[in-house]
Amino acid sequence: MGLGIILPMRFLLKWVVFAVALHLTFWSGQAFGLDMKPSPYWQDNLIMALLLGLVNALIRPTLRWALFPLNCLTLGLVGLLVNTILFWLVFALAPFNFRVGNFWAALYGSLVLGLINAILSGVLLNDEDRKRR
Repeated sequence: MGLGIILPMRFLLKWVVFAVALHLTFWSGQAFGLDMKPSPYWQDNLIMALLLGLVNALIRPTLRWALFPLNCLTLGLVGLLVNTILFWLVFALAPFNFRVGNFWAALYGSLVLGLINAILSGVLLNDEDRKRR
C-alpha cells in the first residue's frame, strides 16, 4: 500500500482504539461507584476521543513545559495534576452526555484511560506503529 493510504488508516485505527479506551474507562469508573457517567451514544465517544486527543496534543505540552520545574520538585505530582485537570475540564466543557462529577473521578479517568489506551494500542497496533512512538 502507498503511504497516502497507510497514514489515514493508522490515524483512524488509533482514534477508534482511543474511543474504545474512553468508553471502557467510563464503564469501569461507573462500576467502581465513582461519579462518572458514560455517554450511551458511540458518536459521542468518537468526538470526545478526538477532543481529548487535541487537548493532549496542543495544550498539555505547553502546560507541562511551563510547569516543568515544579513538576521536578514534586516528583511528577504536578504532571498528574495537570492530566487530571485537563481531563476534568474537557468533559465539563463539552456538550455531550458524559459526566465526571468530582476530582477523584477525573483522577481515576486520566490514569485508567492512559493505561487502557496503552494496553489496547500494544495489542492492536502493529510493530511499525510501536517503533515510531
